[in-house]
Amino acid sequence: MQPWEKKAALNEALWREVNEQIDKVDESMRVLPDNSFLMLHCECGGKGCTTMISLAPAEYRDVRSDVDRFAIAPGHENATIERVVKRTDRYLVVDKRPAAEPFVGGDGLPDSGA
Repeated sequence: MQPWEKKAALNEALWREVNEQIDKVDESMRVLPDNSFLMLHCECGGKGCTTMISLAPAEYRDVRSDVDRFAIAPGHENATIERVVKRTDRYLVVDKRPAAEPFVGGDGLPDSGA
């Protein structure tokens, strides 16, 4: 794996942690009505990406049910480190390829040993 590919995977894991905290606040405080959307940061590994995506809380929890899946904006996929497993008009769900999986930990943070 190239250094830039490793960095992209690590960036994705960091944005995922931010988004998980947003989801946890919504879930614990039930700030939003059930039919509303969370505005989350795109979890792509693109340097400087500031794109926001909207997912219902249940949609985001479904993405996160698999530790190596990420929600990203359409067009932000990187075929070198991931494959698209779901497409919607608002977001894509990508699954890390085996070479990138060691760089995203099961706890939502990059593996410290990588």
